[in-house]
Amino acid sequence: MAEWWAVWRGDTAIEPARLDPADRGLAYGDGLFETMRASGGVLPWWPRHRARLLAGADRLAIPRPSDALLEAALDAAVRACPESVVKLVLTRGFGARGYAPPDDAVPTLIASAAPAPLAATGPITVDLLDLRLGLQPALVGLKHLNRLEQVLGAREAARRGLDDGLMADADGHVTCSTRANLFARIDGRWITPPVDRAGVAGIARGVLLDHWTPGGGLRVAPLPIAALARLEALVLVNAVRGILVAGRCGDRVLDLDPPGLDAARAALAASHPAFRED
Repeated sequence: MAEWWAVWRGDTAIEPARLDPADRGLAYGDGLFETMRASGGVLPWWPRHRARLLAGADRLAIPRPSDALLEAALDAAVRACPESVVKLVLTRGFGARGYAPPDDAVPTLIASAAPAPLAATGPITVDLLDLRLGLQPALVGLKHLNRLEQVLGAREAARRGLDDGLMADADGHVTCSTRANLFARIDGRWITPPVDRAGVAGIARGVLLDHWTPGGGLRVAPLPIAALARLEALVLVNAVRGILVAGRCGDRVLDLDPPGLDAARAALAASHPAFRED
């Protein structure tokens, strides 16, 4: 299928769908987005995505879109493609030149649907990237539109022949990959880095934190770069691809079937049918 998309300014649909060149999302990245996996014409994780989107809008002081508009946009997207990746982009909308946002902003909502990616066929190769994430407490955890760190990280990963790259923050703590949260098995225990200094509070990460109970426990803890030398296993998770298992991190060969991996897959599968393997 060709990608489907639609645009609203406030509650008014823009026909034909088009973006205002003065939209602050284009000019300044002044907005948020959510990327969701549709399965069978439904979005099982929409309540989690909705909570993150609206919390982000409140933190950035972008007027919230109504639930009626959000539901209409999502319904149109999944009708266009029941098995797809659905994306919502919320911007502050039109604004005059200058960084200061208008007091009477009318937000723009963009909805799109595109074919879902093929399932992963094997382990991936990753390594620590040279690029470092900045620390910005006002934006941490948000799925905001300023993704230049990830763009540059993905470019570095591709140049180095990697499937993905691990990103550390400016203080030397591994936080995420260019497109996913991570769970690392070190010294016989699973940990995932906190997202209180850099990174995005991922939806799939949240599902695992709520429902995954691997043997030996799971904890949220900092992951210093030096700890990668003791890495036993590594999985990357996001709301579109589910779980990706790393077979190699730099020169280190990793366990492809570590304790707890089956339970992690089962936790995601129980929560979202797109990640069932049967």
